Amino acid sequence: MGGPYFQKDRWPAFVYQGQTYGFDHLDEYIFRVSDSQAVMRQIAVTFDDHCFTRPWEGVEDDSALIYLRSSRRPGCFCIERYQHSLQLPAHIQRAVSGHVWNIQSDNFAIVPTVTHQGVKMLYGIVFSLDPVKGLPVDLHMRVKTAYPCDERDIVTFGSVRFRHLVSLRMQRKRPGRIVDRGRKRPHVT
Repeated sequence: MGGPYFQKDRWPAFVYQGQTYGFDHLDEYIFRVSDSQAVMRQIAVTFDDHCFTRPWEGVEDDSALIYLRSSRRPGCFCIERYQHSLQLPAHIQRAVSGHVWNIQSDNFAIVPTVTHQGVKMLYGIVFSLDPVKGLPVDLHMRVKTAYPCDERDIVTFGSVRFRHLVSLRMQRKRPGRIVDRGRKRPHVT
């Protein structure tokens, strides 16, 4: 299929206390989905470092956790975010056949319920979905961040079927925002 189209360099592995953390699972990939108009679309997926880094907390953090390629200045490798990131492609695949949430800043969030170490929680995956010209893909899904959260961490403005979101974004439109107090919100089941 070609590519990668957007990821110029692979994320270098990170070594901490003798343990190597690889990022092959966060390499750019392409998937196909039929939009709500029954048109097959190709979507390229890339991941930002915020999927496995967090802000530096100063003296409380081990300086060996600084991730030099982070867009945060400085960014700190986060073992918890990394562990959750291992399932990002699977979470995205599940979301493609369901709904995603509309959030602030015109991005969208998949907020699936996951079990981590026996505890049910929400996992927020914030992404943009933008039309592409001049490449053999239709849309670029840029996963900007992903992190464990609770119901109060993410303000949502309704949900939309992913297939319909693809149709809207191909037309450079966005789903409407639902702002009434009684709107549905993601929650731990």
